[in-house]
Amino acid sequence: MVKLTVPLIEKKYLQQQSCKSLTREIDKHHLKKISHIFMNEQNIDEIDDFSVCKNLRVIYLQRNIIEKIENIDFAKNLTHLYLQHNKITKIENLGNLVNLKKLYLGYNSIAIVEGLEKLTNLSELHIEKQKLDGDKFLRFHPRSIKTLSYCLVHLNISDNKITNLSDINHLKKLTTLEAQDNLINDIYYLTKTVSSLRQLENLFLQGNPVTKTYRYRENIIGNSYSLVILDNKVVSENSREFLQRFKVEKLKYHHKTFNGKESQSNADT
Repeated sequence: MVKLTVPLIEKKYLQQQSCKSLTREIDKHHLKKISHIFMNEQNIDEIDDFSVCKNLRVIYLQRNIIEKIENIDFAKNLTHLYLQHNKITKIENLGNLVNLKKLYLGYNSIAIVEGLEKLTNLSELHIEKQKLDGDKFLRFHPRSIKTLSYCLVHLNISDNKITNLSDINHLKKLTTLEAQDNLINDIYYLTKTVSSLRQLENLFLQGNPVTKTYRYRENIIGNSYSLVILDNKVVSENSREFLQRFKVEKLKYHHKTFNGKESQSNADT
């Protein structure tokens, strides 16, 4: 087992620098100046205190065996954090990362999207393919969703046994949603989500049962205000306008029919 420590970071940094520089001269204060840490695929299972690295912007820790997110909260300048392909079960200890823009947590064992209440600059969240036992599926904590509704632009929740998307109806800034290979099967609730996401441009739902329902594509496009790509196929503005007009006329027809029947019923009595 390997612990992420200052000496390990220094060793890795010196190795990288020695490959780049013929002189191999290293500034004695280099740890305070480095902006990137590349510690992916190092068999790391624990994150120790490395707060001496004050100027970090990007941390690569993917493909390790880390079980807990810890000792990263000092990095207030951090914008990108890569933690995919680990053994993390909970999103925690990220509250101080107020400048974080992109968070990668795919291929872990996280069941709840939580602990993001203070990340008001987070624009991308990648939390695909969580290893969840039994009938567990990825869920969203309301407090985190409330914060993300003002900042999140790109969300990847593919392959997480999700049955509907109602939890994310309030993500009003969202432009890209990757939700392939889930268990979404209700076209009614799906269209409600699509109509609530007013800035959604790219939607990927391949591999969900709902894509087999009658007029699936027409229903999605007709309830969208901004879709450009649906399941890797372009949505033309003409087709959207036609389907939206068709939807309106259909609603008018049903309303008129209902009122007519109601009036006839009242006359009969």
